[in-house]
Amino acid sequence: MAAEPYPALVVPAVGKHTATVVFVHGLGDSGQGWKDAAETLGKNPSLQHIKWILPHAQSRPVTVSNGKEIPAWFDICLHALKGSEEQHEHVQVTPSGEQKISCNGFEDREGILRSVQILNDIIKQEIESGLDAGRIVLGGFSQGGVLSLLTGLTTDHKLGGVIALSALLHLQKELKDMITQHTRSLPILWAFGDVDPLVPIKVVDQSVDFLTSFGIPRLRREELGKPGVAFVTYTGLGHSSSEDELRDMGEFMSRVVPADTV
Repeated sequence: MAAEPYPALVVPAVGKHTATVVFVHGLGDSGQGWKDAAETLGKNPSLQHIKWILPHAQSRPVTVSNGKEIPAWFDICLHALKGSEEQHEHVQVTPSGEQKISCNGFEDREGILRSVQILNDIIKQEIESGLDAGRIVLGGFSQGGVLSLLTGLTTDHKLGGVIALSALLHLQKELKDMITQHTRSLPILWAFGDVDPLVPIKVVDQSVDFLTSFGIPRLRREELGKPGVAFVTYTGLGHSSSEDELRDMGEFMSRVVPADTV
């Protein structure tokens, strides 16, 4: 018996479906938050073959919100995001009660890997429906970008590409043991605002450099869609998206899962 699909908003392809984008929202949001972007990009004649799957995170206690339950793919500390060297503590709410944790270097490994598995399950379901893995693109914003990066780098499937918006690379200490043989041939668009108040751009730039240590080439903006990581920054953009960023997403998708190859 086939597994039940993970809860998600599906935006059908405007034309014949020959590619799928799985796009994962950020903290406190839902798949609904990216529906307009999916529909806008779907109006582009070169992208009308793409179906969008926009999964919804379940609500859970989140440390950065003082234990309030909000939609989240994993737990997170704000100062851990910023890469701060100062010592900070937050109260983490667990089923057994509250406990103080240090945010320095804090990563919710269990929550991250659980959500990575959700994306792998969605990929598997698309492949079982008859779609080639190379016609699947993973994308996400903030927490969703974290998951798209980790899943794309560690999945057994050779995907069409990965899009990470306003995201860091987590679990770096163990990534070398998780990364797959497909990594060097994987096209990645890593996009970021240069005035993001939550994550300093220098921290993200270090994450990009870390990826290149695995032999993944660092690409220029005009090389979008080639194997490697194109790190594109947007002047004046904070922790959000923009029309320019969406345009680059569309161009990237048209190159890695073009309409005229199927």
